[in-house]
Amino acid sequence: MRYGIFSDIHGNLEAFKAVLEEFDRAQIDRYLCVGDIVGYGAEPNECVELVRKNEIISVKGNHDISCVNLQDKELFNQFGRVAIEWSSKKLTEENKQFLFNLPKHLKLKKIYLVHGSPINPIWEYVLPDASKSYFKRLIKETKQDIDVLIMGHTHIPFIKEIKDKLIINPGAVGQPRDNNPKASFCILDTKTKKTEIKRVEYNIKKTAEKIKKAGLPEFLAERLFKGI
Repeated sequence: MRYGIFSDIHGNLEAFKAVLEEFDRAQIDRYLCVGDIVGYGAEPNECVELVRKNEIISVKGNHDISCVNLQDKELFNQFGRVAIEWSSKKLTEENKQFLFNLPKHLKLKKIYLVHGSPINPIWEYVLPDASKSYFKRLIKETKQDIDVLIMGHTHIPFIKEIKDKLIINPGAVGQPRDNNPKASFCILDTKTKKTEIKRVEYNIKKTAEKIKKAGLPEFLAERLFKGI
């Protein structure tokens, strides 16, 4: 089975389409998304509808929850709060219901999906420099017999191998924060046991123009060019 793994689309339709095109070329069998389909970008409905159209298996992220009901919006910075409120107004009721119904975590065969972490599914940031013992704890906290743990939220990609377990963060499709502006995603082949973080260029200028035209903070557009 070849899995296309991704996270943090954040309403960035151009980046999302570029990643899906790469998946088509790579002959992916199944798509897995670990949350934050919306937030920050100017096309939340379009991104949700593309997830739905492709029947992508997904869990919910903090932006997905907050854009539905403005829950915990005070936990976001000033730019995040503006984007949350804007996205909440733009999202259709049908798409809000879809986001609301997404699970916080999900086990698929021996793969565990969560946006934050098994300890705090929505909000915890697990960075690549976390200790080996902490990664072991995260595996244990799933309380499941798994081979792969997939998390998002940080927008920073990494792959860790702890004994015979894989821990993957595919990075961000729509708003990378590792100083690389290219959309980030991961391909996992369970047959060959090969796992790769991959990057693809997309039309950042077009995306930035959409953000500005929507009246969202200019910072959310400019940061895309730097991957910060």
